[in-house]
Amino acid sequence: MNKFLHRTLLVGNVATFIMLFSIVGCNRSKNTITAFRDSGIPETEYWQVESIQSSDSDSGTEFYRLKVKKGFRQRTLQLCGVTDLTPEAKSYLEQQVKQSPETLPTIFAGKDQQGIWYGDVWVRIGDDQEESATGLLLLNGLGRLSDDYYNCPNGDGLKLAEDL
Repeated sequence: MNKFLHRTLLVGNVATFIMLFSIVGCNRSKNTITAFRDSGIPETEYWQVESIQSSDSDSGTEFYRLKVKKGFRQRTLQLCGVTDLTPEAKSYLEQQVKQSPETLPTIFAGKDQQGIWYGDVWVRIGDDQEESATGLLLLNGLGRLSDDYYNCPNGDGLKLAEDL
């Protein structure tokens, strides 16, 4: 086999391996998951939820904004992908946050023109299991999926939660 053909096959195989590894490459241990990140996927950070406030939009639908902090930084986080919350939704969410660790996995997907961040937090629902707070609200029928759920980092999961 000539050198050029051998090099072309080798480079092609290495490129294929790197692509496959970056798609499925993941290390999982008891407390962490390390995966290769696509630049379009927001990074998970750990923030403390200080309070949960319900607000009404201009169209009259209710949504939640969480006051979160990390060190000296504070942000307002609107739960992404959920609207038309029931009166029971706030107490349910407060209970989920209360039984979770002090700092929660948090994803900030972006912020709106008023500077309000949108994203999601993951709350503890079992001994060592965490779930999307927005997904739990949808799964338990405490709200419905908003029209712009596809902008959320876990939009497909939110759609599935509502469907279930």
